[in-house]
Amino acid sequence: MSFSIRPFTEHDVAAALRLCRSAGWNQLDSDWSRLIRYEPDGCWVAEVGSRLVGTVTTTRYGQHLAWIGMMLVDPEYRRRGIATALINTSIQYLQRLRIPCIKLDATPEGKPVYERLGFQTEWSYRRWQCELAPQRDDSVDGKAQTPMPSPSLRSAAASLDLQAFGVDRLDWIDRLGKDSSTCFRVGGWGMIRAGHLAHYLGPLVAANASMASTIVDELLSQTAARVFWDVPQPNANAVRLAEQRGFVAVRDLERMWLGQPLITPPQVDLQYAICDPGTG
Repeated sequence: MSFSIRPFTEHDVAAALRLCRSAGWNQLDSDWSRLIRYEPDGCWVAEVGSRLVGTVTTTRYGQHLAWIGMMLVDPEYRRRGIATALINTSIQYLQRLRIPCIKLDATPEGKPVYERLGFQTEWSYRRWQCELAPQRDDSVDGKAQTPMPSPSLRSAAASLDLQAFGVDRLDWIDRLGKDSSTCFRVGGWGMIRAGHLAHYLGPLVAANASMASTIVDELLSQTAARVFWDVPQPNANAVRLAEQRGFVAVRDLERMWLGQPLITPPQVDLQYAICDPGTG
């Protein structure tokens, strides 16, 4: 069986959503479009004939870090080298741009593929899930009417996120915020947005557990739906917050990296929810 790899365009989103649904993933068409518009030269699809059977995206954060995500292959076409070809295409693209550190979030099924390519585990994280009851009347399907933070608050949030994540990702956060309910406070910030299966809590960065608790409760009060919350396992305070609010662990994933470590190591104890498995 032969297949080809070509650039991912917005015309491919409907077919990519078909793969999303078959895999049980949570993304909406807006999530795909955001990725393609952010990194138009770094997203690809695999085709057999005219049928789209695989996808992969890259997301660059400056010149020091990039993410590989949305690695999907149609179940009928797995174990035929498509996943490896898509990942290699992504790695080669990022290496041509001289990005020293490449990361991704791996499912248990995908981890062996990435290990063969030289990726190493950084830490694990766990997806927690909860069904929420209605709490307030002004929620708007995961995108409440939240005001933009003041310039000083936005600057403080960016500084704290730099400590937590290790590189500047403010441009990506600004784009994500357009499709999210947000909560910015002195000492932390977070977002929640709609998804196909559940609302998604994250990213969430806070200076301490008390501030994280305040932000979590504010964001959860804006929805009355199932919520997914991806929590870094090394952050015991974040795990405790999820347990205290009735969340139940449903799956485990691994954060992996390739290349050189970041110059500024991420502070995982500041990360109370990741951004998304596809973008970190």
